[in-house]
Amino acid sequence: MLSEYLQTARAFLSTNPVVAILIGAILILLFYSRPKQMFKLAAFGLFITVVFYFITLFAETVSTGSKQKDQMIYKSKDVIGD
Repeated sequence: MLSEYLQTARAFLSTNPVVAILIGAILILLFYSRPKQMFKLAAFGLFITVVFYFITLFAETVSTGSKQKDQMIYKSKDVIGD
């Protein structure tokens, strides 16, 4: 899921180099003028990304487990003969 967003962003920036250069220049300017705040913001962004990743990973695991449980229930009913 996260890889899809990254691929979309990469495709957008590769087709629009002016936007990519503008975003890069703004980030360089902000890191140069306010490094402490920008590193805090970068760390917070990384933290939010990791939390989002684990939440989506956990949600996929739960959905996979519930699907397998439903399949096992139906298999058990077939064996019993209901």
